[in-house]
Amino acid sequence: MSEVTTVTVREVAGRFASSLKGEERQAQLQELNKFVRDFDQFDIARLTAEIVEKYQEGQERSGADSRRLEPIKSFLMFAHKQGFTDINYGKFIRIRRANGRGGARGGNAERVETPQHEMLTAEGFRRLQEELDNLINVKRPEIARDLFEARIDKDFRENAPFDAAKQHQAEVEARIRQLQAILARAEIIDEGRRTADRIVLGVRVTIRDIGEDDVIEYTLVSPNEANPREGRISVASPVGRAVIDRRQGDEIEVDAPAGKVRYRIESVVS
Repeated sequence: MSEVTTVTVREVAGRFASSLKGEERQAQLQELNKFVRDFDQFDIARLTAEIVEKYQEGQERSGADSRRLEPIKSFLMFAHKQGFTDINYGKFIRIRRANGRGGARGGNAERVETPQHEMLTAEGFRRLQEELDNLINVKRPEIARDLFEARIDKDFRENAPFDAAKQHQAEVEARIRQLQAILARAEIIDEGRRTADRIVLGVRVTIRDIGEDDVIEYTLVSPNEANPREGRISVASPVGRAVIDRRQGDEIEVDAPAGKVRYRIESVVS
């Protein structure tokens, strides 16, 4: 029996980098290096659509423009073409195009309007405030030290530490601005005035996968509070959109990468 060979994300990224030329190489690698740092020795054959989608969600929560994920999309397409993955996971990276001048044909489909109010739970407001405090009081000084140390490094042939620190600084400052804007317009929901039986922002919902008989519990929160690992899902997610304004006992249908999944709402807790 032949031994199964593991090919890591880092190894495939190296091959992808070798296929790039000149300025294109520099521009693509700057963003790709962050993806590689997150996965590094991860077996690329074990990638899933969910992993790729969660990576994009994490980047966008940090304030990154989805257009900066183009290199990741290209890398994942390359990995599929080279036979490292069975599926082209690049198609799960969703690039949101900005409207240019005279782009009447596209209407407002791609335009993202800034809401006048950001509905947050009290817990969500506290979490975002803590994140902002950490970015300003911890991350900013750390990056300043990294930049200082990178500047005094005499080896300027690639200056990778300095470039990485500058990139990190831009990401942190973008997230700081985003959090400040969210908190400035935040409206904390009054948890005591929820409709008794309908699912709204801030409630805890238990749903049962009818096909697999699995039970999952989520708290429904705003997009800026979402953290699937902690059971906090966005009202804008497929499950969130399906359960909002529904009642205990209702059955819902959710689009998933593997097809449609039916759930039954088992309980709703305010």
